[in-house]
Amino acid sequence: MAKKISPKTLIAIITAAIAVAALVTIISEGAKDSPTKIRATSAQEIQPVTVVGADLPRAPDTGDDPGLGLQAPTLKGITAGGMPMTIAPGSDGKPMMLVFLAHWCPHCNREIPVLNDWKAQGLVPDDLTVIGITTATQEGQPNYPPSQWLIEKQWPWAAMPDSENQDAAKAFGVAGYPTYVVVGADGLVKYRSSGEKSLEEVNNSVRQALSLA
Repeated sequence: MAKKISPKTLIAIITAAIAVAALVTIISEGAKDSPTKIRATSAQEIQPVTVVGADLPRAPDTGDDPGLGLQAPTLKGITAGGMPMTIAPGSDGKPMMLVFLAHWCPHCNREIPVLNDWKAQGLVPDDLTVIGITTATQEGQPNYPPSQWLIEKQWPWAAMPDSENQDAAKAFGVAGYPTYVVVGADGLVKYRSSGEKSLEEVNNSVRQALSLA
């Protein structure tokens, strides 16, 4: 004969079931409505970076750039999602452009939409690899964490976090934000410049650096 459940026990079971169902609903709705927030929660915003090769000299504010024509160093790091990432300019026989960005920098915040337009208009050279490097990361400053910031800014290319000591930025002689570094298919630095640029300036500078018509 089956054992009867008392009304008090039955009420307790129903109450617990309702609580679990509510919790599942909250988690499901949160995942559906805010996927980028969940992604950013587990991201590591500062990651170690290993530099292979000689650092480039610091980019000058004006005048000739002593870094032009030098071999670009290789960077070995980890993405904000925890995946290993190597940036080895020239290793695949294709040109590359690195864009060093700081999440709190107003110039960087205005420059990303320019780059988005550059891509949307089909002006990016077909064989050019573009990679963003989030550097000078500071918790407590605007737009932290940078991984979430890039998502919100609709950054369309790969990105890698810099180390706490900004090893990636130092290796490329970054002197301000944003900084553009264009490296040819031969692995040699063709162009470096910092500060905001118009779409036309970005496009002309890249094409000239790569000797494109």
